[in-house]
Amino acid sequence: MTALNDGLPLNGFLPVSAESAEALAESMDESGVGILHDIVPEATLTQMRSFVAHQIEQHNGQYFGLEGEAWIVDTCLNPLFEDAGFRALMRSLYERKMRASPPSDRIFPVLRGLTGTHGLRHALNFHYDSYLVTVLLPILIPNGQDEPPGNLVMFPNLREARRFAIINILEKLLVERLLKRTWRLSRVQQLLSAKIVPLTPGNLYFFWGMRSLHANQACLPSSVRCTALLHFGDPHEGNVFKGISQRLHVMRLRRMERD
Repeated sequence: MTALNDGLPLNGFLPVSAESAEALAESMDESGVGILHDIVPEATLTQMRSFVAHQIEQHNGQYFGLEGEAWIVDTCLNPLFEDAGFRALMRSLYERKMRASPPSDRIFPVLRGLTGTHGLRHALNFHYDSYLVTVLLPILIPNGQDEPPGNLVMFPNLREARRFAIINILEKLLVERLLKRTWRLSRVQQLLSAKIVPLTPGNLYFFWGMRSLHANQACLPSSVRCTALLHFGDPHEGNVFKGISQRLHVMRLRRMERD
């Protein structure tokens, strides 16, 4: 489950070797997750936690979600986002799995802060990502005594990557909406060998987001769980059906915030 990284100088990331990409891909195939350890220094995490605290205050102590490049460019995570070696790694992982070049080199960043009663609404919402490669960076994970940490839970590589957008959308509708309660059942998780992944701030967790059905476990309303997600490689980029799917996703998130 663990892959080796080349190290991190104080001023940014070293180029990632082909050996690192290969080891990550093998781990993602075999166990569902590949890990690069201690990539983000504690000083960067501390700065990001101040940013997170401000966002929670702006959202009245409730869940927040930021999507797109606008939020990350002015944060201390931008050096990772812009790092050429990191982008080369993402591209290499995509090419290894799809046997083709990605439609673009765009990375789609997301920041999710789970807290308050609204945060509970986002627990165990199993879904497939629209992007092939997902990188999860834990920023703040609950770690108090008897405090649920909100682990990542997944059904690793439950399907193959979908090359046609309409098939992907229909499958997501079935799995994420019509069967959404099914994946929460303990007997289903046991039968299909669901994997629980504890998260350590500073590590990078790589998995095939489009292939692995995944969610986060619940945290206490009084806790704060914050992760950054870096998505890469949307095989349906620019497809008209994909645009419709994105609009429905935004509408669903807005309803969850209002209810």
